[in-house]
Amino acid sequence: MISTGKGKVTELKLHRENKEQGGKIRRRSGRSKLVLILSVVVVAYVVFSLGNQFKKLQAMQSNMESLQSQVQELKSRNAALREEIKQIKSDSYVEQVAREQLGLVKPGETLVVQAQSQQENNKKPQPVPAKENKPQGEGFNVKYKNIYD
Repeated sequence: MISTGKGKVTELKLHRENKEQGGKIRRRSGRSKLVLILSVVVVAYVVFSLGNQFKKLQAMQSNMESLQSQVQELKSRNAALREEIKQIKSDSYVEQVAREQLGLVKPGETLVVQAQSQQENNKKPQPVPAKENKPQGEGFNVKYKNIYD
Protein backbone atom coordinates (compact mmCIF):
# COMPACT_ATOMS: atom_id res chain seq x y z
CA MET A 1 0.00 0.00 0.00
CA ILE A 2 1.29 3.23 -1.11
CA SER A 3 0.36 6.29 0.70
CA THR A 4 -0.03 9.43 -1.38
CA GLY A 5 -0.60 11.61 1.60
CA LYS A 6 -4.26 12.14 1.00
CA GLY A 7 -5.38 9.85 3.69
CA LYS A 8 -6.91 6.54 4.25
CA VAL A 9 -9.60 6.99 1.62
CA THR A 10 -7.08 7.05 -1.20
CA GLU A 11 -5.35 3.99 0.15
CA LEU A 12 -8.64 2.16 0.35
CA LYS A 13 -9.47 3.07 -3.26
CA LEU A 14 -6.07 1.85 -4.46
CA HIS A 15 -6.48 -1.35 -2.47
CA ARG A 16 -9.89 -1.97 -4.03
CA GLU A 17 -8.51 -1.33 -7.54
CA ASN A 18 -5.67 -3.81 -6.97
CA LYS A 19 -8.16 -6.46 -5.80
CA GLU A 20 -10.37 -5.94 -8.84
CA GLN A 21 -7.43 -6.22 -11.22
CA GLY A 22 -6.25 -9.36 -9.49
CA GLY A 23 -9.72 -10.92 -9.81
CA LYS A 24 -9.80 -10.20 -13.52
CA ILE A 25 -6.42 -11.79 -14.00
CA ARG A 26 -7.56 -14.90 -12.21
CA ARG A 27 -10.66 -15.10 -14.36
CA ARG A 28 -8.57 -14.75 -17.48
CA SER A 29 -6.19 -17.47 -16.36
CA GLY A 30 -9.18 -19.81 -15.78
CA ARG A 31 -10.44 -19.06 -19.27
CA SER A 32 -7.01 -19.50 -20.80
CA LYS A 33 -6.69 -22.91 -19.11
CA LEU A 34 -10.02 -23.92 -20.60
CA VAL A 35 -8.96 -22.70 -24.06
CA LEU A 36 -5.64 -24.55 -23.68
CA ILE A 37 -7.40 -27.80 -22.71
CA LEU A 38 -9.84 -27.50 -25.62
CA SER A 39 -6.94 -26.80 -28.00
CA VAL A 40 -5.07 -29.89 -26.80
CA VAL A 41 -8.20 -32.02 -27.23
CA VAL A 42 -8.77 -30.70 -30.77
CA VAL A 43 -5.12 -31.24 -31.75
CA ALA A 44 -5.19 -34.78 -30.30
CA TYR A 45 -8.35 -35.56 -32.30
CA VAL A 46 -6.78 -34.24 -35.51
CA VAL A 47 -3.59 -36.25 -34.95
CA PHE A 48 -5.59 -39.41 -34.21
CA SER A 49 -7.74 -38.90 -37.32
CA LEU A 50 -4.71 -38.33 -39.54
CA GLY A 51 -3.00 -41.41 -38.12
CA ASN A 52 -6.08 -43.52 -38.80
CA GLN A 53 -6.32 -42.21 -42.37
CA PHE A 54 -2.59 -42.88 -42.88
CA LYS A 55 -3.08 -46.52 -41.82
CA LYS A 56 -5.97 -46.88 -44.26
CA LEU A 57 -3.83 -45.36 -47.02
CA GLN A 58 -0.99 -47.80 -46.34
CA ALA A 59 -3.40 -50.75 -46.44
CA MET A 60 -4.88 -49.56 -49.73
CA GLN A 61 -1.42 -49.09 -51.27
CA SER A 62 -0.31 -52.60 -50.30
CA ASN A 63 -3.59 -53.97 -51.68
CA MET A 64 -3.02 -52.06 -54.92
CA GLU A 65 0.52 -53.43 -55.23
CA SER A 66 -0.68 -57.01 -54.78
CA LEU A 67 -3.43 -56.47 -57.36
CA GLN A 68 -0.90 -55.05 -59.82
CA SER A 69 1.33 -58.09 -59.38
CA GLN A 70 -1.70 -60.34 -59.98
CA VAL A 71 -2.50 -58.38 -63.15
CA GLN A 72 1.07 -58.86 -64.42
CA GLU A 73 0.93 -62.58 -63.62
CA LEU A 74 -2.40 -62.96 -65.44
CA LYS A 75 -1.08 -61.03 -68.44
CA SER A 76 1.91 -63.35 -68.74
CA ARG A 77 -0.34 -66.41 -68.34
CA ASN A 78 -2.69 -65.02 -70.99
CA ALA A 79 0.24 -64.58 -73.39
CA ALA A 80 1.38 -68.16 -72.71
CA LEU A 81 -2.14 -69.46 -73.36
CA ARG A 82 -2.32 -67.52 -76.63
CA GLU A 83 0.94 -69.14 -77.74
CA GLU A 84 -0.43 -72.56 -76.77
CA ILE A 85 -3.58 -71.90 -78.82
CA LYS A 86 -1.43 -71.02 -81.84
CA GLN A 87 0.51 -74.24 -81.38
CA ILE A 88 -2.66 -76.34 -81.00
CA LYS A 89 -4.08 -74.89 -84.21
CA SER A 90 -0.98 -75.88 -86.18
CA ASP A 91 -1.06 -78.94 -88.46
CA SER A 92 2.01 -80.49 -86.88
CA TYR A 93 0.34 -80.57 -83.46
CA VAL A 94 -2.82 -82.12 -84.87
CA GLU A 95 -0.71 -84.79 -86.57
CA GLN A 96 1.21 -85.46 -83.36
CA VAL A 97 -1.99 -85.89 -81.33
CA ALA A 98 -3.50 -88.14 -84.01
CA ARG A 99 -0.42 -90.37 -83.94
CA GLU A 100 0.18 -90.49 -80.18
CA GLN A 101 -3.29 -90.47 -78.69
CA LEU A 102 -5.48 -91.92 -81.42
CA GLY A 103 -2.97 -94.37 -82.91
CA LEU A 104 -3.56 -93.17 -86.48
CA VAL A 105 -1.01 -93.72 -89.23
CA LYS A 106 -0.43 -92.24 -92.66
CA PRO A 107 -0.92 -94.35 -95.79
CA GLY A 108 2.11 -96.55 -96.27
CA GLU A 109 3.07 -96.56 -92.58
CA THR A 110 2.74 -99.61 -90.40
CA LEU A 111 1.75 -99.48 -86.75
CA VAL A 112 3.81 -101.85 -84.69
CA VAL A 113 2.40 -102.78 -81.29
CA GLN A 114 4.90 -104.23 -78.87
CA ALA A 115 3.97 -106.75 -76.23
CA GLN A 116 3.75 -105.01 -72.88
CA SER A 117 4.22 -106.14 -69.33
CA GLN A 118 1.55 -105.37 -66.75
CA GLN A 119 3.44 -102.29 -65.56
CA GLU A 120 3.60 -100.85 -69.04
CA ASN A 121 -0.08 -101.35 -69.90
CA ASN A 122 -0.77 -97.63 -69.47
CA LYS A 123 1.52 -96.61 -72.36
CA LYS A 124 0.07 -95.93 -75.81
CA PRO A 125 1.39 -97.67 -78.92
CA GLN A 126 3.53 -95.48 -81.14
CA PRO A 127 3.61 -95.78 -84.93
CA VAL A 128 6.85 -96.55 -86.70
CA PRO A 129 6.97 -94.56 -89.93
CA ALA A 130 7.90 -96.37 -93.12
CA LYS A 131 10.70 -94.87 -95.16
CA GLU A 132 8.60 -93.94 -98.12
CA ASN A 133 8.47 -90.49 -99.61
CA LYS A 134 4.79 -89.74 -99.79
CA PRO A 135 3.41 -86.21 -99.96
CA GLN A 136 2.11 -84.94 -96.66
CA GLY A 137 -1.43 -83.76 -96.21
CA GLU A 138 -3.05 -87.06 -97.09
CA GLY A 139 -5.66 -88.33 -94.69
CA PHE A 140 -4.88 -90.78 -91.94
CA ASN A 141 -5.86 -94.41 -92.32
CA VAL A 142 -6.08 -96.82 -89.43
CA LYS A 143 -4.11 -99.93 -90.30
CA TYR A 144 -3.33 -102.63 -87.84
CA LYS A 145 -1.14 -105.35 -89.10
CA ASN A 146 -0.87 -108.59 -87.23
CA ILE A 147 2.74 -109.62 -86.91
CA TYR A 148 1.77 -113.33 -87.24
CA ASP A 149 0.17 -112.91 -90.72
